[in-house]
Amino acid sequence: MQYKLPDETLMLQDTVKRFVDKELIPLETQLPERPNSYELPQELHLDLTGKIHEMGLTARETPEDAGGAGLGPLDNCIITEQVHRSTAGCGVFSATFASMLYELGTEEQKNKYMVPSVKGEFHGSSAFSEPVAGGDMAGIQTTIEEKDGGWVINGNKCWIFKANTARFILVLTRLKGTKRHDGMQWVIVDADTPGFKVGREQKMIHGQNTYELFFDNCWVNKDQLLGKPGEAWSSGTDYLFSGRIQIAARAMGIADRCLEMAIDYAKIRHTFGKPLSSRQAIQWMIADSAIELHTCRLMVYDAALRAQEGEKVFIQTAMAKIYATEMVAKIVDRAMQIHGAAGLSDETILERCYRDIRPMRIYEGTSEAMRSMIAKDLLR
Repeated sequence: MQYKLPDETLMLQDTVKRFVDKELIPLETQLPERPNSYELPQELHLDLTGKIHEMGLTARETPEDAGGAGLGPLDNCIITEQVHRSTAGCGVFSATFASMLYELGTEEQKNKYMVPSVKGEFHGSSAFSEPVAGGDMAGIQTTIEEKDGGWVINGNKCWIFKANTARFILVLTRLKGTKRHDGMQWVIVDADTPGFKVGREQKMIHGQNTYELFFDNCWVNKDQLLGKPGEAWSSGTDYLFSGRIQIAARAMGIADRCLEMAIDYAKIRHTFGKPLSSRQAIQWMIADSAIELHTCRLMVYDAALRAQEGEKVFIQTAMAKIYATEMVAKIVDRAMQIHGAAGLSDETILERCYRDIRPMRIYEGTSEAMRSMIAKDLLR
């Protein structure tokens, strides 16, 4: 890969970093306690999303002719990394699903859902996880069948972010009677569609709760199908690959901030008449963290650049997600150890980071599932 980032990417990185340092980090003390502790007060949220729109960073991967930023996977990865240096970042830089709508949607669907999403008028959500199917996307059981001039959906989903406020849901279903990879279908379900219900809130360890979704003879017209009937497997896996790079980038952002905090604290905290930074045990913790973060960046940027150049990145994204999510756990843990009791309290962001990073080894495919897929590919 090209190990030196392009000048335009470095400029973008610097712009977002300055925005995070100036606008987001000072707001971390205003984040609420759980649940949904990513959510800033509404007035602040609207102000920040407006600034993000002015920067041209809404719908980052959606082409410019559709109102997006037109950025590739590498630039998008760089932005995500910088944004997640702050615990306030997740709540204001959220997915619009505009890219999927751009690639698969009809002109009517784009005008109805994509354009307003890009403008920030409302947001959507996506739903493919089920009680019986998480990382095994081909195992979904929610069905869709043609009936009465439209389509009827039956089944349920779980662990769905922002479903309670979404104007629409992109739901992954399968044509009734099909199995595994065959017959998978995306469908757009409006929040007020009869037969569709947002169920209980699922309280999570980190800062954003999820929701159950239920579809009971939920009828939608034929114009709500997204993409060609039965061909959602390819777009669904592309969505997962992109999501794995994004999770890895989030992990790097959190790791970078925690390493920075560990270094700063080690310099000012004294024990037995000397700064912590003079202790070999602390020095080695910081050195190990720096080595692992640098290694991770090379791996994640490589996967993002390969994706940008059109390569198949099934293995690279799995490797990047495994390494990044396990790397950040070690770096956050070391930072907490260096801070001592202060690292366990809400006087720093470390305890929040500790909770935020744990789900990363589960979402978008568990570390164990990723390792099995890598091994299967190598041993075939």
